[in-house]
Amino acid sequence: MTSADTETETTDVCIVGAGPVGLALALKLEKLGFTVTLLEMGGGGAAEDAGAGDIEFTNGHHAPSMAMSRPGIGGASALWGGRCVAFDELDFEARDHVPFSGWPISHEELRRHYPEALTFLNCNTGEPPFEPVGVSDGRIDTNALERWSRSPDLGPIYGERLKASRRIRLVNATVAGITLDASGTRVESLTAHSAGQESQITARTFVLAGGGLENARLLLALRQRRPKALGGSDGPLGRFYQGHLTGYIAVLQFDKPRLAHHFAFNIDDENYVFRRRLQITPAIQAEEKLLNCVFWIDAISVADPVHGSGALSLIYLFLKMFGLYRRLSNGLAPTARGPENIDRRQHWRNIRTDRRTAFDLFGSVLNMLERRIEPWRTLINPKGRYLLRYHAEQVPNPESRVHLRSQGAAGTQAGLVVDYRVTEQDLSSVLKSHEILDTWLRRTGLGRLEYLHDPHQRRQAVLSQAFDGYHQIGLSRMSGNPEDGVSDADCRVHGIGNLYLAGSGLFPTGGHANPTLPAVALALRLAEHLSETLRR
Repeated sequence: MTSADTETETTDVCIVGAGPVGLALALKLEKLGFTVTLLEMGGGGAAEDAGAGDIEFTNGHHAPSMAMSRPGIGGASALWGGRCVAFDELDFEARDHVPFSGWPISHEELRRHYPEALTFLNCNTGEPPFEPVGVSDGRIDTNALERWSRSPDLGPIYGERLKASRRIRLVNATVAGITLDASGTRVESLTAHSAGQESQITARTFVLAGGGLENARLLLALRQRRPKALGGSDGPLGRFYQGHLTGYIAVLQFDKPRLAHHFAFNIDDENYVFRRRLQITPAIQAEEKLLNCVFWIDAISVADPVHGSGALSLIYLFLKMFGLYRRLSNGLAPTARGPENIDRRQHWRNIRTDRRTAFDLFGSVLNMLERRIEPWRTLINPKGRYLLRYHAEQVPNPESRVHLRSQGAAGTQAGLVVDYRVTEQDLSSVLKSHEILDTWLRRTGLGRLEYLHDPHQRRQAVLSQAFDGYHQIGLSRMSGNPEDGVSDADCRVHGIGNLYLAGSGLFPTGGHANPTLPAVALALRLAEHLSETLRR
């Protein structure tokens, strides 16, 4: 169907949003034999923003709208780097030191859908072989795996397939409201704006897959018209907003530089990129009352003398002298304290004091040339020094929330106010996790951490780097009962028989995993449930 088509033909399922989750759900339902109306702002190539509401952010911890979402088929996958990470068993458990933790489903409910989700996301489903690191201390897991999609932008891959489908009806539209029947227990239609016209979209079943914030906006607007629905004003809807804390507060110095190859980017037998990471084991997390956190190494920019390598400093000064550095660098390599703090004198100090400068030079130049051909490769530091990236869970906090502003112009969505918060428990857990990792590195003889800030500045450094909004977790969380969440274990909104949710907004807790893979797996599980329900 073309994007200008506004007929209200009733289909089996109406899905709002054609991002990774909505796409996976629509294509799975098509495969199962059902008809689908897929509503997407920009589904016809040009964004249909009539009726779209704005977003106001109350602090500097949240990404702006254009950085976290993208209209059109594939949605935010156009902005996604392609990292695919599975959840851990502990993420589904009720943990005493993590308030409001615990899922109403087990990890197995998602795990069985990971292979199909990975294939959909253009990622390998196999387990790459890990060369042993050679340590017996089990407090840190050295095999925490992240896979990378070969083609992260899903729009070009699935767009033509959608348009050619006989079962999927694609509509370029903005959904402005949900209409319930007289009983308030079923959705009758969605109000959509498309090509300057308003229409009512009908279906047997409806699924909101527009992202955590946009799903919450539509549900909050529904509750505004029906104040007793969805738990009322004091209920869980729009609360427990989580993302991930990420950044750098330390350099990891390997005692043996070759150890870095274990944790650098690699390719498997089918030429898919993967990387192993460092993670504190579940038993130690419980003992130390930590939130889930993972670490990986990032190469330090050759422009930053903190890398300590005379060879890398010599390469940088050469490129800078001949005006080549800006042209050849991709601008993505991180620095320890920002590019404005680069000290050229320290580069000369590296060259003078590094006895292996000449010996390391050839290997470093070769590594950089390889990266020009294969950009996924890690820039190897002959000195074994790397920035240590952390990616940490946030505690579910009911005061981290979103709510509606007053209604805008006629026919538009109400504005959304986002109050995304970072707690002391979030900060303390990141700091404690670094301490445990540092102790383990020293005890096993693998290396040590060198902090970038004085002890009294580290907490503020973690807070200053706390910035998310890309992952949008928890705003419509799953729960076993309506008092604790917005949807049930089958992703159905409590109290509304034919309205379902999809996406990371359903997650009660976020773990350390980027949410794309688990969210797609959850959508595939939902497709199977809808198949059973609709056939009945």
